[in-house]
Amino acid sequence: MNFKLAIFDLDGTLMNTSPGIFASANATVVQLGLEPEHDPRQLSKFIGPPITQCFVKVYDLDPALIEQAVILYRKEYDEHGRFNAEPYEHIVETLEELKKRGYLLAVGTLKYEKLAQQMMEHFGLAPYFDSIRGADASSTLSKADIVRKVLDDLGVAQSDAVLIGDTTHDQKGAIEAGIAFIAVDWGFGFPKGMEREPSMYAMARDVEDLVTLL
Repeated sequence: MNFKLAIFDLDGTLMNTSPGIFASANATVVQLGLEPEHDPRQLSKFIGPPITQCFVKVYDLDPALIEQAVILYRKEYDEHGRFNAEPYEHIVETLEELKKRGYLLAVGTLKYEKLAQQMMEHFGLAPYFDSIRGADASSTLSKADIVRKVLDDLGVAQSDAVLIGDTTHDQKGAIEAGIAFIAVDWGFGFPKGMEREPSMYAMARDVEDLVTLL
């Protein structure tokens, strides 16, 4: 056992949440009188960063409209998008195996915390996690802030924890929080087959790889 605690990102790591996210984002900009985006590569930029940045990255939204867009998006996603998702193949079996081996498990996501908790409960994943932490209502917390909250919740030292995620935002958060990082290439950020970078503890090619890497 190389670590005591594994912190999982949610979108693109534990679950494929893209159908609900993309549809909700497009519905939001339509309500603002703008054209929806249909290019999956462009829409994939909506997953990973804080939501306040997503509308600028994907739709080049006027900063003056960001606050309104976030309110509309959260309402749309809560009503229509949050359960339009599914865990990646072998996630449940992998979580079960890690718990059997004595690992502490947590979720650390930039998704709104209450929403992340509801999703984990809905999809039956909540019992596997010792802590589920996410963004605050104003989206002011960074990924590193959220990681630190998990460490505080569980009383785990930085050297005993690893963050598992699919984007450079996860990678940056792990570095800033002073913990190890395992990248996965089945999500929305890192391209399939990408080589491990020096700042990465490891690169996971398949969900089941995590059992060995941890």
